[in-house]
Amino acid sequence: MIATILHSSSNFSAVKYNELKVEHGQAEPVAMKNFGAIEKRPDLASIQDKRDFLVDYSARNNRIKKAQFHAAISCKGREYSREELEKIGWEYLRRMGYGEDGQPVLMYYHHDTGNNHLHIVTSRVAPSGRKISDSNEKMRSLKAIESIMKVDRKQQNSEMLKLAKSYHFETVSQFMAIFETSGYEAYKQDGDICIKRGGEVQGRIAVKDVENLCRNNGDEEKKRICQLRAILKKYRDQSCSREELEAVLKKKFGISIKILGKEFSPYGYMLVDNATKTVFKGSDILGVKELLQFQSREEKLRKADFFIEDKLREQPNITTFELNHDLQRYYGCYISHGSIVIGKERTELADYLVQRIKFNDKVNWVQGFSPVDEAQVRLLSKLFNVPEDSLHIVPDTNVNSQNVIYRIQEVIDNSPAKNVFDNLHAEGIWTYHFEGRFYGIDTAKRTVVNMEAAGLKTDKLRQGRDADVMTSEKKHHVTSGKMPRVTNEIGSGDHVTQDARTNYGEVDDERAMIRRS
Repeated sequence: MIATILHSSSNFSAVKYNELKVEHGQAEPVAMKNFGAIEKRPDLASIQDKRDFLVDYSARNNRIKKAQFHAAISCKGREYSREELEKIGWEYLRRMGYGEDGQPVLMYYHHDTGNNHLHIVTSRVAPSGRKISDSNEKMRSLKAIESIMKVDRKQQNSEMLKLAKSYHFETVSQFMAIFETSGYEAYKQDGDICIKRGGEVQGRIAVKDVENLCRNNGDEEKKRICQLRAILKKYRDQSCSREELEAVLKKKFGISIKILGKEFSPYGYMLVDNATKTVFKGSDILGVKELLQFQSREEKLRKADFFIEDKLREQPNITTFELNHDLQRYYGCYISHGSIVIGKERTELADYLVQRIKFNDKVNWVQGFSPVDEAQVRLLSKLFNVPEDSLHIVPDTNVNSQNVIYRIQEVIDNSPAKNVFDNLHAEGIWTYHFEGRFYGIDTAKRTVVNMEAAGLKTDKLRQGRDADVMTSEKKHHVTSGKMPRVTNEIGSGDHVTQDARTNYGEVDDERAMIRRS
């Protein structure tokens, strides 16, 4: 089990990140606690409502500039369910000092990676207005999750030492790198190697004992070096930074890299190949300068252009959101307003690519209305000018349906026939008479309701039409192609241009995760 504390912010951008994950079907809201009136009708609360509430709540202590506390708790694979992770999340908050009555908390269950994980968003301000302590936060977080999971630290350290001894390594430094790439510190003291974690020395092993375990590389290791050289070159060319390269190597191949020297002037590195339990001297595989020689922005922009064309051939219906996920991951760029953007540089996409992607985005947005039958497919196709065969029927799982039905009923009950259409439109409901039935459409919540099928009384609507009152389908007709703007944002706490700074996406592809158990 891993607990990772993510970046703070002043405007609670983590709320937007998680809500966008929900919108795209990659996460589910788990809990909303101590949010006042918003909590009573969560289906009516917008992303901004939740952010504003947390900002206003945190204002009771104006000395805290970045009040957001954002953490992620991740298990291995599907080892723990949503309910089990939620239970762990509440206990984790209590142990970290966020368990007082009145503390506002949002929880989201994410299932978009190979590991189930829970995101928690709250304020660093306690209900009394005091600052919740962040002293030794990471160490306390580690101890909290270990305590919750009842981790036997002695046994864990003993198993880690036994595992390290089973690796193939040529030097004592390479032996120490096994620990250093697994969340431990390792250093020499008085003829021993000290193994430290969580601020405490967990064990010692004599340097002489480790020297006796060292052995030179043989034929198998030399073959592996050739394979590793090809892997490093391939993924270096797809990465924008050392951090990104290290993350993808660890996730795909179980490879960890220990850089030697200063951050901006390294003199070498060691590579821990966990798949074959071997530690290599980096220069035997690829020189450190060549390893860290990432492509220029111009080269990446050119390659990204070809990548987009290939993706559209492979997946004709791919959207901006999906493209940006891969572009950000492999090339450090994204699509915005018909251009590929990396840093402050941009290059225009060919017009036929722009139009194709825009069409896919539009179809994806319309599909978000989740039509439940062929009639709704035909209605949406006509309203938004998309081919019928580009839409498909889905089970009636739209969580906003009941809310929209309730609002329509309330307006109908409280409106005279002559005003019913205008009052529905003022409520954000567009009404359409289509194929002999009345439909209500809420574009903000992407919900379409067959009024008769929902049990709504439509007498007043029919009276309004018989009296030749202009209905909203005439008065507010959605002309072809006009629709709420489909954003070019990816699943981050802020707009994609902020993603590299906030790093919220790192939890979901495990870039920020350090294996703790």
